[in-house]
Amino acid sequence: MKQKLNKHIIFYAVVILAMAGMIWFGLSRNNQPRGAEGVSFLPARVVEVVEDRTQLNAVGARVGTQYLRVRLLSGPRRGDVVEARNMLFPIEHAVYAREGLRLLVFFEQRPGAADYDYFAHVQSYDRSLGIYIVVLGFFGLLALVFGKTGIRSAFSLVFTFVVIIFLLLPLIVSGHPPALMTVLLSLCIIVVSLISIMGFEKKTFVSIAGSSLGILFYGIFYLLISAVLRITGFNVQEVDLLIVAGLGVGVSELLFCAILIASLGALMDVSVSLASVTAEISATDKTAGFKELFSSGMKIGRDIIGSSSNTLILAFTGTFFIMLILFNINNVQYAVLINRTDIAIEVLRAISASAAMVLCAPATAFIGSHVFAAKKGLPKSSKRRV
Repeated sequence: MKQKLNKHIIFYAVVILAMAGMIWFGLSRNNQPRGAEGVSFLPARVVEVVEDRTQLNAVGARVGTQYLRVRLLSGPRRGDVVEARNMLFPIEHAVYAREGLRLLVFFEQRPGAADYDYFAHVQSYDRSLGIYIVVLGFFGLLALVFGKTGIRSAFSLVFTFVVIIFLLLPLIVSGHPPALMTVLLSLCIIVVSLISIMGFEKKTFVSIAGSSLGILFYGIFYLLISAVLRITGFNVQEVDLLIVAGLGVGVSELLFCAILIASLGALMDVSVSLASVTAEISATDKTAGFKELFSSGMKIGRDIIGSSSNTLILAFTGTFFIMLILFNINNVQYAVLINRTDIAIEVLRAISASAAMVLCAPATAFIGSHVFAAKKGLPKSSKRRV
């Protein structure tokens, strides 16, 4: 027990140090926007609505202009009250300011300029505090319902966030190959997340092996389906913006990376479920051999895959739902709809990830059955001799 405790202490210490290093790496980069000297986005609180020239339009959205006095909450002029303009548009900018409300303000003042020589307008609501509260509330719910396991799950979520935001994104922007970096860091996320949640158990390493094979299956299906549908990665709308912004290396790989990150959780869920099933059956029936464990695992796996694949496909379809409604309103012909590039990309997203998950289940069941049956000395190929 003491040795097991020491393993966990060392594991969490190493992971926390690694996260600190990743955060330092991400924050050490120059985050100042190009050509933005004297420009900043600052949180502010509305002190007074000086003038309100807004009204409701035909669809009930508020449009017009507000003139505000706001108190800056950060930056060199923290605490100062400045005047800011707030222009409301029904789609892109619908921030209706009231006294006491926290906002994010675009503030521009060239170095050396007088205090009154500035330009300020409202950018958006300041949602940062709300986001922190919601996330901490979710972590609290995990801890309340699942105890220590919930806390470990929250820890794995924080690690995943740090890896993606402070390490993966800076590496890609710096010119490293996106696909390779995403695969390697996805494997890192799998290992740390599953060990932190399940501990140093045999079923943990079975889950890690199954999830890793899931990434391999996903890569194969992505290459096959993208070739059939003639999706190169340059078909994504945002790619042109990335090229203009200066990211020219590996742009075509970003779609591969995005789908892998989106489906990584589902792959881990399936592998954990199948590894736990084979482990529990082995613990309950100490005479179960490879054949029995694999057969039982696949029976349960069918139900898991049936629901999980449906969930994954619906999740990807949901991201495209509003566009589908727009197509329906405009009576887009089926031949045009089915041949759209964005439809093909959604099919690639849904099927490549779901197919990988389908193969991840038997692969994990096979590995788990072999590991736990061998543990009892009863694998299919070597029955105990009397």
